[in-house]
Amino acid sequence: MPFPPAGGIQIGTLNPATPTPFDVETLRSQLENIGLNCGQLTDQNLQAYINEVNAQLPMGAVQSYAITMPSAGPPSSQQADELGNPIDVTSLAAAVPAAADAATGNWTINDKAQGYANQLEVIQVPDHFNWLYANRASNGFTGVVDSPPAYTGNYPNAAAIQQLFVNVGVTASSTLVKGLDQATMQATFSNIIQPLKDPIPANYDVPGSRAIYLVDNYNTTTGYADGIGVLTVQWTLKITDWQRKTKDGGDTHPTNLTISAWSVLYYDPGVLCADYKAVLKQFGIDPATAPPCPIS
Repeated sequence: MPFPPAGGIQIGTLNPATPTPFDVETLRSQLENIGLNCGQLTDQNLQAYINEVNAQLPMGAVQSYAITMPSAGPPSSQQADELGNPIDVTSLAAAVPAAADAATGNWTINDKAQGYANQLEVIQVPDHFNWLYANRASNGFTGVVDSPPAYTGNYPNAAAIQQLFVNVGVTASSTLVKGLDQATMQATFSNIIQPLKDPIPANYDVPGSRAIYLVDNYNTTTGYADGIGVLTVQWTLKITDWQRKTKDGGDTHPTNLTISAWSVLYYDPGVLCADYKAVLKQFGIDPATAPPCPIS
């Protein structure tokens, strides 16, 4: 379909926001989450650590209007019968894992704004995205996938965590032609190190992911953007025998960091809605349970 006269995609009102900071306090909290609360966590050392991370991030232009993480609640793909037994249903709740807000990006979405967030949430699910990537390029799907080689070696724990920050940002940004806005990357870093379960395990082996909802060149006057999309980044950081101290054999530990990212930016709302409807049909999701696309 042709673009509206204003150009781009109408998404309604986005409100300017201050991205969640990646600063001394958020970094200290994350490192303490995993027991790294030694005397080295001074403001000066932490700020130097942050400066080193930021210096390795690419400059990008695509901004965000939401950053989400998997919900800590029960999976939305499980619904219970009258006896409390989980059952599968052909509904949107069965197809899309529950998510929660993780951080604030460059904008926040007005409840009445179109935003296409519901449709993009469906598209970014790995099985859905992979199917679109394999089957709908000829219909205009322009998704990009990046799965760089694993980052491996023997490193101090703090250096391994630093590489998690850097590689998440670099890999996520690499999937976008214009790159990802640095403030969005930094907001994403603000809480990616979650508290460990008690007791602390002998080996650190923690997965994580974030879905970043994208907006390209949003115009506050018209409520249109050149493009809108979603980027998902997923990682697993493994550190072997990570609690071992110098007297027991050294401060470095075998480290393995794997990251993958996938994204799509839509510049035509017709293509976005066609992909969304194709996913509903392909995966047997009852359209009556799914929000309709803002355009027919």
